[in-house]
Amino acid sequence: MRYLVCLIVGLAIGAIVASMTVNAFARRDAWPRGLMNVMQHELVDARAAARSGQCAAPATRNSAAHLQLIADDLERALLAPGTKDRVLSQYASDFRAAVAQWDSSADCARQTAALTTVANACDACHRDYR
Repeated sequence: MRYLVCLIVGLAIGAIVASMTVNAFARRDAWPRGLMNVMQHELVDARAAARSGQCAAPATRNSAAHLQLIADDLERALLAPGTKDRVLSQYASDFRAAVAQWDSSADCARQTAALTTVANACDACHRDYR
């Protein structure tokens, strides 16, 4: 009976330690995952506004501003401090260029085309790094 109690206590402690370890590893990638979620949210909102003909909405300008801010942080969020990745840097540069070409005050047709270019820049990076 004593051995059974020790075994159950040992399994419970092992499960708790394993859970804490998994949570620690999940938090390590919280910033890059959060950054990608915000990028996706802003891009989906902007594309929906452009497709529905509400291109002049303040939300579209906010999406453009948020994507521009995020574009400047991509490499810092995705790479470990002090590391360089030539391919990721090129993808980040392409994304920054695509976001810079998006004029949030343009008509809906031009915004839709620009947002397609932004989405293609996202997809290009995801092909290699997802």
